Amino acid sequence: MAEGLQIIIIILFSWGTLAALLVLLPALLPGRVARAQQVAQNSPGRALVIGLVNLLFFGVVGAIFTQGGDVGGLIALIILLAIVAVTAVGLSAINQIVQTRLYPKDEGVKVGLKTAVLLIAGGLVPLLGWLVVAPILLLIGLGAGIIALVRRKSSTAPDERGTMFG
Repeated sequence: MAEGLQIIIIILFSWGTLAALLVLLPALLPGRVARAQQVAQNSPGRALVIGLVNLLFFGVVGAIFTQGGDVGGLIALIILLAIVAVTAVGLSAINQIVQTRLYPKDEGVKVGLKTAVLLIAGGLVPLLGWLVVAPILLLIGLGAGIIALVRRKSSTAPDERGTMFG
């Protein structure tokens, strides 16, 4: 009985910290999250496919490395942590997209936390959330994060003054 309570407390704490991370990342990595937000908003299908392909590829590579003993297990853990970190960037972008759709006139940490809690709760709905909402959000988040990290800034974009060239 005590073990079940401990697991429930750990899960609730994890959800709370995930919500805080989704709100904090746009402040820590504003450029990357903004690019991931553009990708997730403009081409979610492309982000989903890129996320799926990369998850399968790095999942197979990580599984192969786990067969390599301690050093291989460490490399597999690093691969897993990198996938989770990139997914977190994409999920924080999705959190901002949903926040602007649900609360178009409100901004701030409170609204961001409310939105993150709603996203997490949506992913926890039995069957539909577990098998549809959460995997789609995670794959779009991974794909958008990868595209945001790999894509270079456009050289034809106007600078702060609005001109194309210095």
